[in-house]
Amino acid sequence: DNIGDALNQLPALRATLTPTSATNLFSMTGGNFLDLRGLGAVRTLTLVDGKRYVPTNPSGIVNTNVIPQAMIASTDIVTGGASAAYGSDAVAGVVNLRLRPNLQGVTGSLQRPITDRNDNRRYRLSVAWGETFAGGRGKILIGAEIAEASGVDRLDSRDWGNSPNTILNPEWSATNGLPRFLIVSDARNANASYGGVINSPTRLRGIQFGPGGTPMPFTYGTLVTSAEMRGGDGVRMGGDLVLASPVKRHSEYGRISYELTNDITAWAEFGYARTDVVNDSLLGNDQITIRRDNVFLPDSIRAEMAANNIQSFVMGRSLTDYARGQVDITTRTWQGLIGLKGKLGGGWSFETSFASGRTQNNLLSPGNRITSRWTLALDAVDNPATPGVVDPICRSTIANPGNGCVPLNLFGVGSASPEAKAWITGTGRRDWDIRQQVADLTLRGNPFATWAGPVSVAFGGLYRRQSVEVTSDALSQAQAFRVGNSLPWEGELTVKEGFAEVLVPLAHDAGWVKDFDLSLGVRYADYSTGFNATTWKLGVNYAIDDSIRLRMTRSRDIRAPNLDELFAGGSGLIQTVTDPVLNQTYSVTNRTGGNPDLKPEVADTFTAGLVFTPQFLSGFQLSVDYYNIRLNDAIGSLNAAATVMRCYTDTPQVCALITRDSATNRITTIRTSPANFQRVETSGVDVELAYRFPLGGGRMNLRGLISYTGKLDLVDGADVSHFAGSTEQSTV
Repeated sequence: DNIGDALNQLPALRATLTPTSATNLFSMTGGNFLDLRGLGAVRTLTLVDGKRYVPTNPSGIVNTNVIPQAMIASTDIVTGGASAAYGSDAVAGVVNLRLRPNLQGVTGSLQRPITDRNDNRRYRLSVAWGETFAGGRGKILIGAEIAEASGVDRLDSRDWGNSPNTILNPEWSATNGLPRFLIVSDARNANASYGGVINSPTRLRGIQFGPGGTPMPFTYGTLVTSAEMRGGDGVRMGGDLVLASPVKRHSEYGRISYELTNDITAWAEFGYARTDVVNDSLLGNDQITIRRDNVFLPDSIRAEMAANNIQSFVMGRSLTDYARGQVDITTRTWQGLIGLKGKLGGGWSFETSFASGRTQNNLLSPGNRITSRWTLALDAVDNPATPGVVDPICRSTIANPGNGCVPLNLFGVGSASPEAKAWITGTGRRDWDIRQQVADLTLRGNPFATWAGPVSVAFGGLYRRQSVEVTSDALSQAQAFRVGNSLPWEGELTVKEGFAEVLVPLAHDAGWVKDFDLSLGVRYADYSTGFNATTWKLGVNYAIDDSIRLRMTRSRDIRAPNLDELFAGGSGLIQTVTDPVLNQTYSVTNRTGGNPDLKPEVADTFTAGLVFTPQFLSGFQLSVDYYNIRLNDAIGSLNAAATVMRCYTDTPQVCALITRDSATNRITTIRTSPANFQRVETSGVDVELAYRFPLGGGRMNLRGLISYTGKLDLVDGADVSHFAGSTEQSTV
């Protein structure tokens, strides 16, 4: 229902992050981001009227929602050899949003969709107005858009909501040939329930706590391992997540131009956009040690423990009802641009512009559990100062009466008091401040001609400066929260680029050819981080006659590491891993961070195609294009689960990133950071069919697009992941 959603329907674009979904809640911005060829949004450059727009997050990608849709006239997509023409980030290609140049009057649209479940109510109103002034020498274009979606609270509101998940196969062994993992529906935790279930010692195992903390049997499902199973009473592995986050957004954009002379035009633009997103999917489970003198422990369990000399037990419990953390994200983006273009005489023209933009992303995480307070509140005992009266207090309060600790009862769903929940939780904060300035100058002309026609050249330069400053609250800096804990960091990158392009006609209306052109392009970029890069392209356009045209491009493209990859201070996320040492699946802390030693990714791209416009069928066009991209030194990082798996299979050097508890031998922390250790290989064919013909008093336009991906492989030396033909989200 917006330009991003519309573009993502094109076969060459893969659906990626939207305002209502994200793979990493602490990286959410509430935007639509484009991903050509499935190579990742960071490798698709999004432009507005051919100019760079301020990024929406530290990774450098641009939210397409910053421009009101009513202002967009068309979209250009370039998928080969784009780095020589546009610079870094265009490995997969460029998507250029073109504004309406000559709008007269008002245009707009209103949408009010709703699902068949009567949820996720949405609306979007987009309008644009254009007019001329000063006898047509001046033009003004103004647009605005407002949209809202109510969201869908839970994934299990759909029949497929508790969708298939991967669990360990309890029958697997290293020698029996059975699969180690199984994909099942209704996957659940075998060691955690919503109100708490006792997992050890064996004498008490299988007792869960129902309403009011009442002990009752825990029903195990099938395919039971120490941590997972299919069916039963355990916590669902996915169904409790948010399906679609509520989002509100609006954007405003204006452009004014004026012909200073018959040959010189000046223009200015300004845009502002704001998005607000809420998501409360910071879920998880805990394995909690409960001592026998816990004041909230049901009497029957206490008696059983006393009779069998059991001093404590381990209880697995969801935090859904007492510390279901939330993230509230507000993203605001501004950009202003001024420019001048015109004719210089002798067939030469110029264009120059300067743009300055800023994005502020403010993230709050209310309800985020404070680990130290939670630990104290769990250890609740009967106040020894009030004998004969049950008076719950924290054990720590006995030695430190002024510590403010409020005892926490976790036996049964809803048992935690509002006071206890308020004491153990707090609000984390993480703010991004992203700034970008871009200045460019381009000269174009036809300095001479060959026997086949005039030679066209373009050359110029570009200066770009990006900076990011990340701040966070004191508790996050002290790593006090269960998740988040963003660390402050800042980084700056400047790049100076020079480029040149030439189009040389080699033949025209010869006996063997209608037109034969050669295009060349080169760009040199010098980065303040200590490296430089040269990109180039070579293109051939061969029109055999009026019906058949052949084209080919060979190029060298690059993507420089972005500020997040270089300088990120990191944050802490809770992720689930399968531990082959203990043969258990459980949650660990994943610490992320940047790597200042990264170097640019380098891609070799080849495209070749045919365009068929038969003279006997006016209005019909067929184009078929083959592409092959090999991206070396690709920047990536193993996620927490992959780091553990690779440590104990083919990449033992990553074991240094894993920290285990000395007492339990369970993994506590996994560190991940980007590196130039991957290679990406993709190839395929794009087909476009178009037919335009008269119909009644108008015309009928038919268009069909097909994109076949024969290969999309991610190679990191020891492992190859095949994503072609798969709906799985790639880590490319």
